[in-house]
Amino acid sequence: MAKITKPNQQLAEAYDTVIADLFTKLTKIKEGGIKLGNLGILAKKQRILKSALTKKTYAYYQITFKASKELKKALDK
Repeated sequence: MAKITKPNQQLAEAYDTVIADLFTKLTKIKEGGIKLGNLGILAKKQRILKSALTKKTYAYYQITFKASKELKKALDK
């Protein structure tokens, strides 16, 4: 196994920071959504599902990402 060099360690720390921030933002999303700068919007919607087998109703949240126009243009290049 290769030794972890300083740049890889910094990358791992940056990755952990981004993941922690994203987790915090996802748990704080209110109904509607939050804007992520010029990347786009994370939208949260509550969905209700009724089971045909158990006849119970279940509620869950769906989180979707809508990319901004700037991000779409940059990805199309």
